[in-house]
Amino acid sequence: MAGFIGSYSHSMDAKGRLVIPQSFRDKLGEQFCVAPSYDFQSIAIYPTEMWEKRSEAFEKLGHLNPSLNRYLEQFYALSYNEQSCDGQGRVLLPVNIRQKILGEERDVELTGANDHIRVVASSVSARSWDQFRSELPDLLNLIAGLEKQDS
Repeated sequence: MAGFIGSYSHSMDAKGRLVIPQSFRDKLGEQFCVAPSYDFQSIAIYPTEMWEKRSEAFEKLGHLNPSLNRYLEQFYALSYNEQSCDGQGRVLLPVNIRQKILGEERDVELTGANDHIRVVASSVSARSWDQFRSELPDLLNLIAGLEKQDS
């Protein structure tokens, strides 16, 4: 399966429905999972197969560590499987995850993140872009160093 790529700006309606671009819908399939991103800074929309792989990876970490258990409790509490788009290509983002991750923001950016779609508030996306631009010279140096190691 080709990964999710590209970026789209959209607004959620008053009910919390968000249009998923057709190219993303084609890759998501009929049903998918809405969950927090790994760092809880955005909402991730996973094809069911990718969600199952992510969940299995978490389960392999075990449940003996109290900190890990707290993380997993919150992660699963904000995860919703068997989600789908309506006839107009919209997904209803559940209220709990929407409020905790996006707050009151209605303008969002949907970005391909290879194995999932990332939904982030437009204001957060703008700050992230500014930070990326300021870090770009260091990142390019890091990439150049890794390329030298690989050759």
